[in-house]
This record gives sequence, C-alpha cells and structure tokens, in this order.
Amino acid sequence: MRKIILGSMAAVLAATPLNAQSSADSHSVGLKIARVPLPGEGRGDFLLADPASNRLFVTHSQRLHVLDLKTLKPLAEVTGLTVAHGVALDRSGHAYVTDGNSDGVVVFDPASGRELKRIAVGKKPDAILFDPASSKILVFNGDSDDVSVIDPASGSVVGSIKLPNGPEYPQTDGRGHVYVTLEEGNAVAVIDTVKMAFDHLIPLTGCEGPAPLAFDASSRRLFSGCGNKVMVVMDADGGRVVASLPIGGGPDGIVYDPERKKIVVANRDGSWTIVRQVSADAYKVERTLHIDEYAKTVALDPGTHRVFSSTADLIWPPAVPGKKHLPNAKPGTFHLIVVSQL
Repeated sequence: MRKIILGSMAAVLAATPLNAQSSADSHSVGLKIARVPLPGEGRGDFLLADPASNRLFVTHSQRLHVLDLKTLKPLAEVTGLTVAHGVALDRSGHAYVTDGNSDGVVVFDPASGRELKRIAVGKKPDAILFDPASSKILVFNGDSDDVSVIDPASGSVVGSIKLPNGPEYPQTDGRGHVYVTLEEGNAVAVIDTVKMAFDHLIPLTGCEGPAPLAFDASSRRLFSGCGNKVMVVMDADGGRVVASLPIGGGPDGIVYDPERKKIVVANRDGSWTIVRQVSADAYKVERTLHIDEYAKTVALDPGTHRVFSSTADLIWPPAVPGKKHLPNAKPGTFHLIVVSQL
C-alpha cells in the first residue's frame, strides 16, 4: 500500500490470544482490544470482512488466512503467493487476491483456499474490488499506473484503464463510479465503470500524499487519509472539500461505520484516529486510540461493529540512504487485532 519513509517508532504491544485479558482504552469505557496469533512470517496488508459468507480474509506476506468472522477460527489458507495485498469477492462466490511480485491475481475457492486460476494483470497489483454496477473485478496496479478489468464470467482481463498516476486505495459507489486515490497526484481519480474509462480528477485541496479512502453512500462523502496528517472529507459528486481534520502519522487504512457515524483512520505510528460524523459536512475528532505500531489497514464488520487489523512485533534495520526505511517482522509474532466497542 502507501509508500512512505518512516523512522523507528515506539515498541508494539505484546500479542495476546483472543480469550486472554484484553486491553482497554482510557477514553472509552468498555472498549476492548484483542490479539489473535496467526501462523507464518512477515507482516500483512489488506483485510476484508464479509458478513454474507461469515468470513474474514487476512493477507499475510506469502499467504492469505480465511477465518470465521464470528469466532475467528481458521477455515482455510491460500499459499504459494509472493506478496499478498488485496482481496475481493464476486457474486458467484469466487475470491480474488492480488499477488504483487508476480504481477498477477489468484482466483481461489474461499471455502477451501484451493487455487482455481492465475490471471496476469498490470505491474505490482495492490488493491482490488468488485464493482456491483458492472459486475467486474477491478485490479489497481501501482507500478503501471493503470487498472486491469477482469470479467468473472470468463476469468480473464477484458480491459485496461490508464490513470495519471499510480492508484492507491479505491471505493465504488455501486452506481457506475469508482474513486481511487492517487498518492503522487494529490487527487482522487474517478472511473466510469459503464464506459470502463478514466473520467476525471478531483484535486484534494490541503491533502498531501492521499492513501486510504472510505465512502459514505448516504451523504455521498469521501474520506481520505493524507500523509500531512489530515483527513480530508470531500463531496464525491461536486468535488468540494467540506472538512479537514488532524489525524496521526502514516495513515494507510480507513473505514466508515454508517450506523454509528464513525470513521476510523489507521495510522502507522501506533495510533488510530476516531472521527465522529455530526452531519454530512461537520466532523469532530472523538479521540486517538493507542494501538500496535503498523496496525495500518482496517476492515469493518458492520453487523458487530468490530474493526480488524493486523501487524507483528517489528524489527527496524539500519536506515539506508535513498531507500525506503521499512520494518521487518519478528519471527512468530504476526497477529490479528480485534477492536470492539469503538
């Protein structure tokens, strides 16, 4: 996901199993943070909660964990990946995971984890989503600055959409538009999924390095986490910026809970920024939740309102001039994070 150079931060919290004592944030009575160890090495990226199938998908370096959404017990595992990033589901029940270093997408059976097919796409595929309006899978390729369009019926790429910059984080409105942040362009690109073409750019005023993106379908508002430690709220139709709020450093994940009217921004710096939506154009930072460092991507279960993330105990190698300073994962410490009662 979002490319950023960060120095070493505070130590992460110790991983604990779900049935062990959970930590509570001092600003919220009843809030609980639980940690579920998962096998394998390395760190993770995107997660996807799917209440319809009662599954939680957790990408994790060279594998993908499929868990029971309610109990968090393991159901299946996809292996043989180079670097797993994003996950999407189509209407037929097939699942898709981007494999970043192989420039491909793996189609798999979510019940068993069995690989069904590999599809070649653009360079460095990262995020992926299913667009209900077109019934297509869209794959966002960071290094080729384009979107590969997959037809689930044929299991093949049926088109490519060129973008002005590398795409970062997409959202669909389900009505023929897909929005995706362009980190280097400080903008949101709008894709017409009827024509399957790039339509126009919406500049994100006051936002430097936009990465994560969430969408409120009711008020037609987009929420973008920015590298200059702000969250920008934008009218998806007119492009007007209606609010800007302070957040933590290195935002890389964001979710909107429409029932509770809350936005959760996951930052790399060991914090989540919790924002309350007062109205379509009014927002208030409710609190900063202290959490594990690099718990930077999030998924929401709208039924239980639980928010999921993942990380590992981090080891920071010496910085090398001219290269991104990224942490390594301490062996055997990868874990799912479950936050309840936000």
